[in-house]
Amino acid sequence: MDGPATDVQWWEACRAMKPFVGNERMRGGFLNAVQVGPAFVQGRRIAKHMPWLQEAGGPNRGLVDVDRNGRAVFRLLVLGDSNVAGTGAPTHEVALTGQLAVDISAHRHVPVAWEAVGARGATMEHIRTEELGLVQEHDPDMVILVAGANDAMAGRSLTRWEHDLRAVLAVFVDQSRGREILVAGVPPFRYFPALRAPLNEFLDRRAGLLDEATAAVCAELGVVFVSFAQAPPLDEAFFAADRFHPSVAGYGHWAGFLLNALQQHRDGTG
Repeated sequence: MDGPATDVQWWEACRAMKPFVGNERMRGGFLNAVQVGPAFVQGRRIAKHMPWLQEAGGPNRGLVDVDRNGRAVFRLLVLGDSNVAGTGAPTHEVALTGQLAVDISAHRHVPVAWEAVGARGATMEHIRTEELGLVQEHDPDMVILVAGANDAMAGRSLTRWEHDLRAVLAVFVDQSRGREILVAGVPPFRYFPALRAPLNEFLDRRAGLLDEATAAVCAELGVVFVSFAQAPPLDEAFFAADRFHPSVAGYGHWAGFLLNALQQHRDGTG
């Protein structure tokens, strides 16, 4: 979720839609072909008028200890796009990673050392080639990966997506370590107030293809995948002023959604 883009970026994204057409069922491919022109025009208009929000300020690392019980520190690493960069929130403490840390500390009764490594516009390739080199905590207890929106908007092929996703997960998957790893699905474009049909429908179909590929890779590697496909609609309070990125309340909602899904997996009910 990293708008707005320039006219050139929107045009390139629309041109890049072609690789997805061949991978979809006939109906989806037909709709893509019909909607590519209107989606491009709509994307230009949205990009021109969408407010530009800053990324979260302050340090991208911190420590949360809700109970102050002196137990061993639990280390959380969150990698990803503008949502991990905290776009729409004033600081990382109240953005996605900081609120994840608070929730984990409160529910597991442990102090949580957290680190957020994210960038506006980051694709999975950028995470693989750039963000991994910025990580300071090299032995986290939990890794959460938040990406896919930019890959969907840029029309990156499923083959490239799977290659980069596998490479990123390979850094952290360690059966002997017992590390918890969660990959978040692509956010539901259909609920974004800044987007209208046909653009939101178009992006939602592309996001669905990425999610299908991600679910398969995660199942193979024993990694938790959390889809937003069945998530309830998001209301206006979820979104920041650009009606595209989450607000502070939206980041809190998202953190709770992810950790609830992870807990269901741990309990064997998800």
